[in-house]
Amino acid sequence: MAYRLNPPPGWPPVPDGFVPPPGWQPDPAWPPVPAGWQLWVQDNAQAFGTLPVAPPLTPGGYHYPTDRPAPGTNGFAIASFVLGLLGGVLLSVIFGIVALTKLRDRPQRGKGLAIAGLCLSGAWLVGIAAVLVVGSLTAAQRSATTSQITKSGDLSVLSLRAGDCFQNPSGSKPDPGVVQVVTAVPCSSSHNAQVIALLPVPGSAYPGGDAFGAQGPPGCRASVRAVVDRSKLTATMQLLWLYPLPQAWANGQRTISCVIVDSSQDLTSSLLK
Repeated sequence: MAYRLNPPPGWPPVPDGFVPPPGWQPDPAWPPVPAGWQLWVQDNAQAFGTLPVAPPLTPGGYHYPTDRPAPGTNGFAIASFVLGLLGGVLLSVIFGIVALTKLRDRPQRGKGLAIAGLCLSGAWLVGIAAVLVVGSLTAAQRSATTSQITKSGDLSVLSLRAGDCFQNPSGSKPDPGVVQVVTAVPCSSSHNAQVIALLPVPGSAYPGGDAFGAQGPPGCRASVRAVVDRSKLTATMQLLWLYPLPQAWANGQRTISCVIVDSSQDLTSSLLK
């Protein structure tokens, strides 16, 4: 009477013609045999005659078909965990799902790594969402019709437009290399600085400090005469001009900002006519 191996759930399928050699034992990485499971069952289909030659055995187990990997840690699970640590959310999620799908019928380790990768990706998504929410709550808001600041909030120095009022934290020149974000406010609110004009800079190549210096001061003084209510100017105010640094120029910032700053008192109205 012939018997054949009856693998329990979680074990790889038995290759055709498998004949265990003397002293054969299951691979320790495979799941344990459930209580009451009959590991060897009668093989009614066993033909008479010479038994087939068993295929080559792998250490501690039996031959695996070429399309099935040997037991070990699933590579997709490892990739999901590593990418989850590094913030590669999309790939981490994809690899994690692939790993869990493959581990359903393969005796490999890695389920915990795949789940950890998915959890880390979820944490990254929650963190990104929180940053976006906080940014939207603290950012300045503009009118859709007039483009004027209607709600106080953070605004990049390079995003200031002509007529924008803001709080200059230093009380002097708002150097974009030092102060990159200011609190923009409606001009009816307390403030100490206002952009009165933006001067376009011609050309595509970065002009350099000398070229900016030749255009900025005279252009800003002309803007004061053209757009500013001179009756609102005081002796404590300064006319400053800001030009983009090379990186800002490369990012598309191609204007000189003319700014009036009051270092000694707060303003509550626009300086423009």
